[in-house]
Amino acid sequence: MSLLALTVQPTGTETHFRQLVVLDGARWQIDCYTNGADGCWYFDLAGELGETVRGVALANGVDLLAPYRHLGVPAGYLFVGDKGLGGADPRADDFAAGWAVLYYLEAE
Repeated sequence: MSLLALTVQPTGTETHFRQLVVLDGARWQIDCYTNGADGCWYFDLAGELGETVRGVALANGVDLLAPYRHLGVPAGYLFVGDKGLGGADPRADDFAAGWAVLYYLEAE
């Protein structure tokens, strides 16, 4: 079992970042983006076999994939690591500032 840190915002200027990642041995595309109206981060996840999840808020303290297991998403845990948010959900600049990190913990 390994823990992967996923990039959400490489510098403080991005409001959208796309990357290809390998989660539990399968390739996935993850798009992270902010909503200008609320300043929060969201993600879309798309797999090679057509599995897709869209518009999920990057909320602190929850397994972000749990509600979508029936859609064939990766079996591990995707969560926001709070490095100074005080339990709040990450806002527009929190990932670039290092206050929050998006982690994926692979399934056993």
